[in-house]
Amino acid sequence: MVQDDLTPGAESELYELIIPGQLVGKVVVDSAARMVGIIRSIRVSLPPLRVELVIKGLEVEFPIDVSNVNAVGTVVQLKNVAKEAETVELRDVQRLRKELIEEIRTAICGRP
Repeated sequence: MVQDDLTPGAESELYELIIPGQLVGKVVVDSAARMVGIIRSIRVSLPPLRVELVIKGLEVEFPIDVSNVNAVGTVVQLKNVAKEAETVELRDVQRLRKELIEEIRTAICGRP
């Protein structure tokens, strides 16, 4: 099999079983101080090594390379404006976390 530099050889998505965890489920704030969603998962692919955070927003999911993360604390702050996402409110964060918990439960148990 011939592989170019843009096609990863292996790719995995990582989750945490506690929501919010160290990363998964945390609120994501862009450089314009807008809450844009939560971290859904961590995607690792190689070669070449690439690590992305998959952000779950309102009606959208999008990857952010970890090099675009400015800080990780009680929230994850991005270096850039997240043009892909609308601003979310606190009640949306709760709903997104519940959806994520159900996704993980379904993946592990095979049923909702």
